[in-house]
Amino acid sequence: MSFKPLPGKGCFTINDFVVDIGDHTVRHGKSVKRVEPKAVHVLYILACDAGETVERHELLSDVWNGRIVVEEALTRIISQLRQVLNDSQQRRLIQTVPKKGYRLRGEVVWQEKPAIKSSVPDSPVTHIESASQPQPTTHTKAPGTDSSTTHNPAATTQSSLQDKTDKAKVTIAFRSVKQRWTLVITTIVLLAISGSVWRYMSTQQKADLLNNTAPMSVSVAVMPLRQLSSDESTLYLAEGMTEELIDALASTAELNVPSRYSTLAVNTADKSLMQIATELDVRYLVEGSVRRIKDEFKISVRLIDANSDRVAWSQSYTNTASSLYAIQQNIAAAIKQVLLPQIAADSVDQQTRSVSNVEAYQFYLKGNYWLMNGKTSEWYYQTEAALQKAVNLAPDFAAAHGKLAYIYARYNFHDTYLPRGEAHRKARSAINTALKQDPTEQNALLAQTILAIDNGNFKLAEATLNDILKRNPHNATALYIHSELALARNQFDTALTYARQAYAQDPLSPWINVNLAIVYYWRGDYEAALQSAGQAIEIDDSYTWAYVWRAKIHHRRGELAAAIDTMHQSNRIDPASPVNNAYLGLLYMEMGQPENADEWFQHTARLLGDTPHARFWQGFQRFTQARQAPEIARQLLVNLPSLDNTIFSLVPVLFNTYMQTGNTDDAFVFFTGRLQQGPDQRVNIHNHHFVAALLALPDQPATQKWNEQMSLFIQQAPAAAHQHQIYSLLRTAANAESRPVPAPALQANPVWFDYQWLLPLTRKQ
Repeated sequence: MSFKPLPGKGCFTINDFVVDIGDHTVRHGKSVKRVEPKAVHVLYILACDAGETVERHELLSDVWNGRIVVEEALTRIISQLRQVLNDSQQRRLIQTVPKKGYRLRGEVVWQEKPAIKSSVPDSPVTHIESASQPQPTTHTKAPGTDSSTTHNPAATTQSSLQDKTDKAKVTIAFRSVKQRWTLVITTIVLLAISGSVWRYMSTQQKADLLNNTAPMSVSVAVMPLRQLSSDESTLYLAEGMTEELIDALASTAELNVPSRYSTLAVNTADKSLMQIATELDVRYLVEGSVRRIKDEFKISVRLIDANSDRVAWSQSYTNTASSLYAIQQNIAAAIKQVLLPQIAADSVDQQTRSVSNVEAYQFYLKGNYWLMNGKTSEWYYQTEAALQKAVNLAPDFAAAHGKLAYIYARYNFHDTYLPRGEAHRKARSAINTALKQDPTEQNALLAQTILAIDNGNFKLAEATLNDILKRNPHNATALYIHSELALARNQFDTALTYARQAYAQDPLSPWINVNLAIVYYWRGDYEAALQSAGQAIEIDDSYTWAYVWRAKIHHRRGELAAAIDTMHQSNRIDPASPVNNAYLGLLYMEMGQPENADEWFQHTARLLGDTPHARFWQGFQRFTQARQAPEIARQLLVNLPSLDNTIFSLVPVLFNTYMQTGNTDDAFVFFTGRLQQGPDQRVNIHNHHFVAALLALPDQPATQKWNEQMSLFIQQAPAAAHQHQIYSLLRTAANAESRPVPAPALQANPVWFDYQWLLPLTRKQ
């Protein structure tokens, strides 16, 4: 196979799937899914040699430009392509050839788009690149790479509008949250142009913009910039800068900026720009393209006034990576100056301190990418690694420290990535560094809020959130964290109010929908919870966190077969999450299938490597079913990061080891130490298992305060409190001659009663 670089443009079909190389999309009927550039490149190479085996080393060499990468990178790409091509189960379209590579089986028809010549100016010029309609032709092999067409500076409005309409044949349909980053470069572009926009606009254009813009209600949507290069640096740059721009614009209360999810959802191939503007209810649209040419980036952007159906301005930039960074620093300020000239003039000197190290900035953008696009098993580690490199290169980089603080604060978000104490220490250090450089750094403030909730300092959490929302009342992240605060306070109605407000701001965010499902779950409204989790999956069918919560809801309703099936769906998408695999094993235990459970516990152990945490899961059945080595089990459990996590709790298992050894004094010390030590101590959804275990200990001075708090919690969250009966049953079983039987009320309760498999099955000898 000869070397096949990915063309900048082109279309081909595989059976009834349409692949657009330039837009990185795959269309099937009315569905349009976006895939990452490397996946398009792999599919392109397989299509070039359809019917023939393409060896793995050839794909790795061509797609990764000779860089040494692990083979799992290619395996992940193939898995993604099979999902997009509906080929995950039968694998008839992309076939694995054992010990060799892969073969594409299907009818491939090439549709060649016209090449585009591009003269690259050294300074901004007022034009937008245009492209004519592709003319379909049939080929036995792929067409070569495209060339460029010379720009016509006079063809600004009509050809630019036509350009977008033509190229919208196969753009983005919002199906995967991983698409969100394409929005990025729109960012950079946008203000790159904006910075000089005012200078290059005609006097009449300036007058029109000033006269027609209402300062208190200006709406602008940042559309996904077309990424015309497939290298990773362009991807990170485009998506990262887009996210930064959206955040910067949305922080201004006078600007109405739709979220990236909303924009991606409506930006489908069958809609014109005017239709998109109408659906988003915005006046202005920013759109354009980005292409890498050696060490330079060619950026073309335009601002469209949807009211008059005209291009308000357009610009092209050619810049190196260092000057791109400089552009990004001025983008938001320039856009605000165009759309809100009076406000922008008053705040021209209020820009925050920024990093000057270009390499650090590139690592920061890479961290942004993984934060938004990584799977459960990888997002944390990839994000942390990139951001750590950023702050090592630029110790005063406030935004990078802020993002680090946020991921450390989310140490148990999706999975359990760090022990609680270590995560809190790292988060506090990053928060302090970020806020020292920039007292308004948003991610650092959000991290501070999350730690305050975790520590029971609810007043600090509320004050911090209110401060963020005062500056930006439309901040969906702050609103859903407000719902988390309300849940921690057992204010379930208030939690629902904030969760709905977050949903109103960003209804097409998978996480916002899952957050709504979580609130419904704790309210005991399982039907509404299932509906919200299902909506998250409709938005992004590869978002595993939505599957996990749907499984948890089924579990609570006693629908164990549905819960297990849902977790299998999640694990097919991302098989490398230890917490998810362990949860599947626990579901099989509830189902009465310990053999199947042990398979998943052993898989969890393999994922954890040679660690004490792995040894616990290896011995799970021995510790819980054979009731052997309770002291070893106890020692492993007290240091297990996933002991009590968002999805499941092993506190009943730990409690049982204390009952078996009779070491209740140590149990009292441990359970008391795990309770919140902040100024607002109460039983809530985060600590109720520890309090229930503490109160069930024999011969221990349970405080009156915790008894009273537990009584309140039982009234506020009866479904959660239903699980606490297991502790008294385990205490009784430790000295009883026969297995205790749950009370009839527990057996009849529609909420599933967990952990009965911990109770001994036979009489003592």
